[in-house]
Amino acid sequence: MIRPQLTVCLILAIGLCSAAPASAKDGKLTGFDTLGRKGRKVKVKAKLETIGFMGIDPDVKGAALDFFILAKDGVELKRPDFLGTEKTNDDGVATLVWTAPESGQFSMVARLRKGADHAAAPAQIHVAVPPEDRPILIVQLDGTVTTATNLKFFRGTKNEEIKAVDGCKQALELLATRHQLVYLTDLELAFTNKFKDWVRLRGLPHAPILFWELFERSLSHETYMTKMIEKLQRGYPLRIGVGGDTSDTAAFLKSGMVPIRLGEEPDEELGDEVIQVKDWGQVLGHTLKAQEADVLLRRYSAGKEASEALRDLSQLGAPGVAYLTRLRRDRDLNLASAATLIVGRLRGIAAFSRTLDRSNADRSLNSLIAAWRYGQPAVVAQLYEDGVKPGPLQIFLKAELISRTEPEPGKVAFKLRLHGVKGKKARELELIFVESEEGGVWLVGS
Repeated sequence: MIRPQLTVCLILAIGLCSAAPASAKDGKLTGFDTLGRKGRKVKVKAKLETIGFMGIDPDVKGAALDFFILAKDGVELKRPDFLGTEKTNDDGVATLVWTAPESGQFSMVARLRKGADHAAAPAQIHVAVPPEDRPILIVQLDGTVTTATNLKFFRGTKNEEIKAVDGCKQALELLATRHQLVYLTDLELAFTNKFKDWVRLRGLPHAPILFWELFERSLSHETYMTKMIEKLQRGYPLRIGVGGDTSDTAAFLKSGMVPIRLGEEPDEELGDEVIQVKDWGQVLGHTLKAQEADVLLRRYSAGKEASEALRDLSQLGAPGVAYLTRLRRDRDLNLASAATLIVGRLRGIAAFSRTLDRSNADRSLNSLIAAWRYGQPAVVAQLYEDGVKPGPLQIFLKAELISRTEPEPGKVAFKLRLHGVKGKKARELELIFVESEEGGVWLVGS
């Protein structure tokens, strides 16, 4: 008696044998990920090639490919949704024009029809249709998510042996809850299927992967990045870009994005308009802060709780310049001018902060008085130990030192009298400066 499992296997085997003629040539189907908009036409493409020698795979013309939707937003459909059939052109590419009925992440496949002259595994295609207001976060995968190169893939290194960068999976999963991710890579299109398998193996969030079309684009990485981002910019709100190369950040900055460079060592030639981080945890943190800065600036430029927004914007620190630079070119006059004001203020705060001298208690006190006069809480806070609240800014015309004592080694107590405007009583204030455990830095302690 034939077991049920064996029966299923026999049926599958018969189906596979009938799917292609006995003389079917070995082929390769490659799907091209893309983005679209709800209610608009999207070009869904797949390419058929004959597997050749030495990596030279001839294009196949006139083959019929069937396109299906298998899943939406990670949920498999009860049955594949057939979209249509298209034939491959002279370049071996079949293009299906599809109108996205709604927003979402669509997992598709392109398959050869039964009886085709070639036999090939179905091509996986990811079509992202984000809502109009969902910001795009671009990740240049090379050097940030994987250290694999074209050469590694060409040599046939197993996907299991190619590791992902620590922390990238968890960070990208969180970022995907607020952004539409788009992956870019320098890997040539020939590695599409293998690289997509690697992304799935590592459990990275589903997102379109856009590859380098070697024979259609400049061999310059920077030119490729710039053209790819310019193309995306025409239809989508690009917000943040993460890359490992300086040319990546240059392309991000040019396109009005918040550029984040991920690398073990900082590039000293990059200016304050680029955020430099060492790990994915920092990428996640800066991305969230950049979103907060965007909200604050819009509130300030619209005059809504402007004083509170200005206070919070002024405390963004040096990264705030990178968060807000992109908005200096915004079409909204008030938003652009507000961004220019805050960027200038943050640079001024950074320049003033570099003059602070905390090498001993007396110099640190002088710096604190100067910081009070400067009037920026963010500067004053740099003269206090972590966890010690600076309190309100001190406003005065003249500071008078009443006493100076050293109650114990590494601690100096000052008593000040702050004179205000005429007619108002002077205020007395006691401050205790404490030397850091490492030595050489004195800050106001508890």
